[in-house]
Amino acid sequence: MPDVLDYLEYREFLKDWFVESKKDNRFTSYRYLGQKTGVDPAWLVRVFQKEGHLNEEALPAFIRLCGFDDRRAEYFRVLYRFCKTKAKASLSELYCRLMELREMEARVLTSPEFMYFGNWACTALRALIGISENTSDLHAVANHLNPPISQNDARNALEVLKQLKLIEKDGHGGWNITQQIVTTGGEVKSSAVRDFHRRTLELAQESLDRHPIAERDVSSIVFTVDQADIPEFKQRIEDFRRGLLQFAKKSEHANRVYALNVSMFPLSEVVENPSSSDPKEVS
Repeated sequence: MPDVLDYLEYREFLKDWFVESKKDNRFTSYRYLGQKTGVDPAWLVRVFQKEGHLNEEALPAFIRLCGFDDRRAEYFRVLYRFCKTKAKASLSELYCRLMELREMEARVLTSPEFMYFGNWACTALRALIGISENTSDLHAVANHLNPPISQNDARNALEVLKQLKLIEKDGHGGWNITQQIVTTGGEVKSSAVRDFHRRTLELAQESLDRHPIAERDVSSIVFTVDQADIPEFKQRIEDFRRGLLQFAKKSEHANRVYALNVSMFPLSEVVENPSSSDPKEVS
């Protein structure tokens, strides 16, 4: 049976659970499910097709049917709210709660795997594979990268992805990605990762001339802070990244690869006995 902890869309879980349940019990049907949950069978079809949502009152019945333990029952309830909310401010909070319950939000790469981050084309090509329907010719897929890369760079990137088992054959001559999210973790000191950050920052700079304003967002502010608050700033930036990533994952029609750089760094030394403790935005 599928594990709800592996899902970030409750309707996808319920659909997969329903399919597996039918294999174990041939009497399982939309009508049977409707009788057990009080939900109209025709509406269940629409829910499983992601054309509608369950009423919250139906959740306890599904929790009982799925046989969730306390942890998974809580995850299912939070996941329901996460999928229904339209308030962007709530997405990050709900996502963090899901990750607490899941106990692992992403695969954290170990030292030998940091070569993956040594070349921006590896991460971009992998993301492109995840949204491309025909991946039998990865050189053709790589041609969609912007800026373009050479055939040799494409081959090298492919070898890295295969070596680290970050892609796998799909059985039809093409490739699938094996993990949805890959992260280095929080603070990292690998030179490869620093090089990756430098290169993506360079790509951001080049984007000012390469892409029209409608396709990018580049902004900067300069402001004053209390040095003691920097850990809180960093935590809020991490929460923002996570929330934005989950918002992106909810898209059913992803068709382009983007990079997001978030940089915060000091422009002065600490001022002793400042004249004012009020933070100021100066640009």
